[in-house]
Amino acid sequence: MNKTFFKNMVLAALMTLPVLAKAQTTFAGITAEKNAQNTPEGWTAVELPQLPAITSANTFNIKDYGASTSAADNTKAIQKALDAVPTTGGMVVIPAGTWMFGSTDQMTSKTEVLSIKSKTVLHLCARATLKLVEYGKAPNNKTLFIGCKNKNQSDIVIEGEGETSIIDGQGTRWWKARDNKETFNPGAMIRFEKGSRFLIRNLKVQNSPGVNITLSNSNGANNGTVHDVTIYNPSSETKTEQPSHNTDGISIWGHHMNIYNCNISTGDDNVVCDDNAQYIHVWNCDFGTGHGASIGSFTKNIKHVWFDNITMNGTTAGIRMKTGINSNGTLRGGGEEDWKFTNFTMTKVKNPFSIDCYYDKNYNSDPAVDKANARTLDSTTPTYNGILLQNVKTTDVCDGNAIFLIGRPESHIKNVTLDNVQISAKKGIDIRFVDNLVFKNNSKITCQSGKLWIRQYDSTVDDQCDATGAGTNPNPTPNPGETTEVSYILDASTSTSSSTDPSPWTFNNGCSIESSKGYATAKNNTIKYSKGIQFTINLPENITITSATFAGYTNEDNKTCYLGELNGTTFASDKYVFPSRLTQTDTSTKFDITLDTPATGVLTFTPQNAQAAWVITLKGVKVTSSGINNVVLTAKVNNNNIYDLSGRMVKLNAKAEDLQGLKKGIYIYNNKKYVAK
Repeated sequence: MNKTFFKNMVLAALMTLPVLAKAQTTFAGITAEKNAQNTPEGWTAVELPQLPAITSANTFNIKDYGASTSAADNTKAIQKALDAVPTTGGMVVIPAGTWMFGSTDQMTSKTEVLSIKSKTVLHLCARATLKLVEYGKAPNNKTLFIGCKNKNQSDIVIEGEGETSIIDGQGTRWWKARDNKETFNPGAMIRFEKGSRFLIRNLKVQNSPGVNITLSNSNGANNGTVHDVTIYNPSSETKTEQPSHNTDGISIWGHHMNIYNCNISTGDDNVVCDDNAQYIHVWNCDFGTGHGASIGSFTKNIKHVWFDNITMNGTTAGIRMKTGINSNGTLRGGGEEDWKFTNFTMTKVKNPFSIDCYYDKNYNSDPAVDKANARTLDSTTPTYNGILLQNVKTTDVCDGNAIFLIGRPESHIKNVTLDNVQISAKKGIDIRFVDNLVFKNNSKITCQSGKLWIRQYDSTVDDQCDATGAGTNPNPTPNPGETTEVSYILDASTSTSSSTDPSPWTFNNGCSIESSKGYATAKNNTIKYSKGIQFTINLPENITITSATFAGYTNEDNKTCYLGELNGTTFASDKYVFPSRLTQTDTSTKFDITLDTPATGVLTFTPQNAQAAWVITLKGVKVTSSGINNVVLTAKVNNNNIYDLSGRMVKLNAKAEDLQGLKKGIYIYNNKKYVAK
């Protein structure tokens, strides 16, 4: 017999024998991910894992290392299979069946339950369930369950064969423990802290004790892809199941991440970007219960984020941004810009659009108080700038506010554009410290009852399409006479004049003060006002002041002063008395005074007996005359003052030649726009 023929016959016979040591699962490669990149213009593509050819020689079945579906815990056996992967790379297979893992005493690492090295594919077959042991046996000290903590590992794939490939965290008892205030802090189910090129695909993660998937930590990891992943945890507000808590679906802390074709229902943020999340693209996803498409509460250096084609149903929050405060009092922001939210459909969403720069800290019901207590700007101050909502609609009436935006007085939210956005909600719009909120291209905001504009404080709005003109639903006609609460602080911090400027003194809220005396500051942002001089406050257009607060002291050591007149009403010398500088130099003495007659146009006041050092706060309403509630400055100006587009007075009783010295921008003068170049 020919030797070559005999050799081939032997090889053929051997190939028909069962292979016990190696699984024969086929690795699909990453061609599909390359074809689905969908990289936005101007961004670099997310890098994908670089892996060797997966063959029977570098494929390892956990059963061959002692794992069993009847075992109470397979942690050591699974880890042996993971450790068997050579440095050149390979694949570990979880066959069909339920495989328990996660006991603390079976861990070979102190930082993660199952540790995955570089160039490893962890493959869950169809009908394979990797299930965490029950609460009390698994670590509860923020050790992550699957991944690598504090290890620079790259080129890792965790994959399944569809929704029957499951990672189950058995979280019910964990969430109940949180309700019971038991001491524990669960880690993420899947987490990669360092390294690059991670891929999670085609499986289901459910009932995670804490966060489901975390990509990066302090910008330590980058270039991650998650697609065709289903995540399920009960809502944090459910009445029929044990509510889950702090179970973010996908949490991102690094740069260049793609999330697509995912279905996420959970008890916290569906997808959230935190510190250093940059070039994040999330598209073609369905969000069920959860806290929505989120930014923060850690928001430092978050840039270039794009959520696109998102369907929401039953989500507590829709588009949500928040900056928190640390236990030491520092903020968690700085360097936030360029966020897009496009093509959203929201059904049964409670709060469709919110930004809260006071997250984890109660903002004051009176924004003037927050303004008076504004922080000094530093590297942790949030700087939200360049936010786009485009093609966003609600299909029903939302339970909460249509729009709820709270910036910080020292750092306003800037340049928020709503382009073809239709939102209907039970309550209206509440914005504070927002510059340039733009409505354009068929946008429409309605509320079921009450005023559409609940509050518009120290904010500017450009309504290009009558988006807020309807006022309330179901009455779509403009509603002239609507009012918006306003508050103006007149002190050294809001003044735009110098101590050498002649009258009038101007303020950044559109007010100005005229008198025969010059302008000067005293302690605690107070302004000095000479005795016996009547001062005239020029009020912004369409403003009616109903009350005023005077806070401060007498700017002399051995005298007291008092408010002798306000808006034409005179007061006795013992009515509103302020202590001497010798006994007080702050604003702890204050008087809230309701005006006998509301003031429009101008408001006068007169200190008596000695020089006063005061902070003046005016409160009242902005009256809408056209039915368009949000216009800060009406097109017609019935005087020769110069205004900027925010409605702030730049110069009182100006002449045409005064236009020549203006800074670059657009101004209103004598009922016409003027562009200063």
